[in-house]
Amino acid sequence: MKNKPSPIELKRIGLSCLNVSLRRTARLVTSYYDTILKPSGLRITQFSILVGIGHEEECSITDLSRLTDIDRTTLQRSLEILKRDGLIRIEKKEAGNIRNLSLTKKGESKLAGAILLWEEAQNEITKSFGKSKFQETLRILSEVRKIPVLEAQNQV
Repeated sequence: MKNKPSPIELKRIGLSCLNVSLRRTARLVTSYYDTILKPSGLRITQFSILVGIGHEEECSITDLSRLTDIDRTTLQRSLEILKRDGLIRIEKKEAGNIRNLSLTKKGESKLAGAILLWEEAQNEITKSFGKSKFQETLRILSEVRKIPVLEAQNQV
């Protein structure tokens, strides 16, 4: 049996773990965007889903899952809430078991208002961080998602 980890070893793990750092940062950034988007009645996760649906000409749940990197089960729960609130339509296609997603007029209107708030949040973070550092961070995060071992995990 291995000895109990020392506080120094645990601190080293906490300070050097990519996952711990990303999760802490993600919680903080999510909370900030949620606060800014609050007047719209949307959370950043819902906003991202509506953007994804609006972005695609024809959007299936599978397409949206790939686009947003949200697993289908979690996505399905979020979609049901958005449908209940009258923001999206979920329509079964004639062929196969594919369901198409689209924004309702109410969803388009809600998204348009939320985009103004999102731009406010985006501009404030960009200004606080610096434009080039902000863009570099997005580039690095994109590279992290493309690390082969992580991409392989996402295919499972």
